[in-house]
Amino acid sequence: MSHEPNAAALAALEAENPQAKAFRALSRQYWGNGELSSRDKHVVAVGVAQVTRCEYCIEHHARIARQLGASRDRLLAASYITAAVETLLDGVIEIDEALTLRLRPSALTGMPIDLSRETFVNQVFQASSLPVPLRYVIAAAAALAKEREGQRLSFHQAALAAGVPLAALEEGYAIAVILKAGAVYAHTLGIARAFS
Repeated sequence: MSHEPNAAALAALEAENPQAKAFRALSRQYWGNGELSSRDKHVVAVGVAQVTRCEYCIEHHARIARQLGASRDRLLAASYITAAVETLLDGVIEIDEALTLRLRPSALTGMPIDLSRETFVNQVFQASSLPVPLRYVIAAAAALAKEREGQRLSFHQAALAAGVPLAALEEGYAIAVILKAGAVYAHTLGIARAFS
């Protein structure tokens, strides 16, 4: 099934279901321009949707971000920031002013994968497809969505030290919360189809 019929089915559900309508009311207010542009909010959403594993959400936000001028490289970069955060597992990280991450000793210390993942993480974070502030926002939002408070706090503090406005981080966190709920919202399509 393509994106348009899914979007139409969700819109119809919102018209008749108070919970779906409540989700739309929660979500709607956060997508306009703020400290982050609307385009970049949808880029953040693509990164966070990698955490929630919601294919509909990934496609929906990628389409909107593209319509607003985001490139494929920008969207892929957001996805790979989330992939890098995924490899951190629940480890402690240190982040310097150049956005270089050092992974503190963990269960993987001394294993070949430990050095490989640190190399991967830093290659992803050093790639120039996204402005540095947006890299921080995506990483912090992904860590929030993964429920890794220590990592979120590390990204948050490093972002503030690098001059990222607090409002940009807060907008990223709002997107993470919306996407966590949005994955459930998108998966109600199966219920709607069962009754159509």
